[in-house]
Amino acid sequence: MKRLLCFLAAAVMLAAAARLPAHADYHEYIDKEIELHADCVYLAGADNGEVLYEKNAGKQTHPASLTKLVTAIVVLDHCENLNEMVTVPESCLTELSNTGSSLGGLKAGETLSIYDLLCCLLLQSANEAATTLADYVTNGDRPQFIRMMNETAQALGCTDSNFVNPHGLDDDDQYVTAKDTATLLLHAMGYPAFSEITSMPFYKLPATNLQKERTIINTNHMLKKNYADYYLPYINGGKTGTTSIAGHCVAVTASKGGYNYVCVVLNAIMEDLDNDHVDENGAFIDAKALLEWAFDNLELKQICDPDQIVAQVPIEFGAGRDMLGLSPAEAIYSLVPKGVGSGSLLIDPLADTLPSSVKAPIKKGDPVASARVLYAQEEIHRIDLVASADVKLSVFALIGSSARKLLSSWIFRFFAIAVIIALIILFRRARKRAAARKNAAGYRVLNYDDFMKLK
Repeated sequence: MKRLLCFLAAAVMLAAAARLPAHADYHEYIDKEIELHADCVYLAGADNGEVLYEKNAGKQTHPASLTKLVTAIVVLDHCENLNEMVTVPESCLTELSNTGSSLGGLKAGETLSIYDLLCCLLLQSANEAATTLADYVTNGDRPQFIRMMNETAQALGCTDSNFVNPHGLDDDDQYVTAKDTATLLLHAMGYPAFSEITSMPFYKLPATNLQKERTIINTNHMLKKNYADYYLPYINGGKTGTTSIAGHCVAVTASKGGYNYVCVVLNAIMEDLDNDHVDENGAFIDAKALLEWAFDNLELKQICDPDQIVAQVPIEFGAGRDMLGLSPAEAIYSLVPKGVGSGSLLIDPLADTLPSSVKAPIKKGDPVASARVLYAQEEIHRIDLVASADVKLSVFALIGSSARKLLSSWIFRFFAIAVIIALIILFRRARKRAAARKNAAGYRVLNYDDFMKLK
């Protein structure tokens, strides 16, 4: 049931995104104000999937430990009791030897709860937590776990991503896109345990059978006040990732004043970006700048009013009217720059969808055409235009129109001429027959006896 609910939630989110075939494009504004340091970037509204900014968002690239988003989803889908205890197999440690893995210091034979292993996975980005959880879910069948990861991604619509391991070590056959990563993160944040864990700057890992209580630190420095360059108080949670090939990566969600965003930054640099002789993580810098820009500059505004008539088309056979008003199909809200008035938005009907006319009867809400919503001459939405009112059929108008069409048709004219010619021919023949009868009536037909009497 939990898996079904999660799948349905993702389906709703994707359906909402699918209703937005066009989106606000703020590249011109962001590119003027923000210097980005990553190869792939994606910024969108977390509630409806409205894309605000993207840079190589569909490019396939190495995910590093962002892979653990999918690992966590699969674990949460298949483990109802997060307090269940799991023992770390030695094989899950040895397979990571000499790989340069990010490790959490777990020991072979150590027993932890699934929840604690998820904390190690998502906060420390511990690769041995990933292998341990994968083996636990599938009883050591790693290929099965990988299949489950890819099936999960595909079910969520992440068709441009592929996974071959549960931890994120670089592999040519393991890749994601920034857009897919945003989808995975939004889905993962729907699990209370995931959102709770990834929102914590640190976690006190309870004592185990082999180790004392210890504190593990979240690798996401955007949650930590002591990292002034990266800290953003509106971050809800997310995941980081770093390898030499993948570069520095981060995927986070943030909320402020009722506004919710998702931001993904992949393959960013680690350099001294502000000349303070200290290298900065470009992924954190970019994510913070993009989210601050969104919070500071955008607001949700109604851009389409279903009671507003934005176009008209001629209507045939309409009772009492010859023009039909067209209105937006529904009220639509979009993230637009603060202070934008309705006069700055333009609904532009698409000429190739506007019919030359429509025929009555027609019902209010019937689809007729499409339109673009423009802001500063940039398309921010594509909408449907529908009939603004019911229009009944006028029988008299229909008959009159039909008559006019009939009289103007070449077929009718042809038959009319043929009928006239036929009538003329018949009239002439009738006159000839009448004349013949008249002539015949002027003579007397006599027999022989009568003729002799006349003599």
